[in-house]
Amino acid sequence: MDQIAKALPRARGESHRHLQATARLRTLVPDEIVFRQGDPIPLTLMVRGHAVFRRTTTDGRELVLGMAAPGMLFGFSGIAGSMATVDLVAVTPAEVALWSGEELRPLVHDDGGLALDVVDGMAGYIVAISDRLDRFIHQNARHRLLRVLAEYEDLFFGDTPMFSRAHLPGLVGTSREMTGRVIRELEREDVIARVGKRGLRLLSPGRLQQAVCLASTRNREAPIP
Repeated sequence: MDQIAKALPRARGESHRHLQATARLRTLVPDEIVFRQGDPIPLTLMVRGHAVFRRTTTDGRELVLGMAAPGMLFGFSGIAGSMATVDLVAVTPAEVALWSGEELRPLVHDDGGLALDVVDGMAGYIVAISDRLDRFIHQNARHRLLRVLAEYEDLFFGDTPMFSRAHLPGLVGTSREMTGRVIRELEREDVIARVGKRGLRLLSPGRLQQAVCLASTRNREAPIP
């Protein structure tokens, strides 16, 4: 109930209670898909764990357009009957609460506060996706990889890492070969080190931040088309 109220702060208490009573809870294992591209998109609350929004392009490449963390509510466009443009894939053991868009339309119609929460949620998602796409277009592979490592530092380098090297190509939007090339560059610069078959270790948080700043400066001076 607390997660629902936090995610929908303007909605009435009656709406919060209705959502709690009608939620369909689903427990996930890593790599399990909650919904696929082209499926009806449910309103989804990330109760615990982490998942990623993965889009497969027409040429078969898989791009990760963002991450869902605990407490995040998304899938608002499903209230209008839209189909999912991404897969939602668990990267850790997780649990989600799901509601169909069709059953939520009357609730949104009757609760103006909930309607405002939906508008705010959709606007936030559009801005986040636009920013992510802008990175794919205007930043080179090195800059994107550095930004990903800095943005998800705790998930790559924490005591219990949730992301591995295998997640980087999708997060960065490059081939495995290009991703490996950039990782080797950063190893030679003593920023990170490979650990085992899949892991990474952060050798110097300061060097990572310096590398991100330097890459940002170079991209502003010579933008990638």
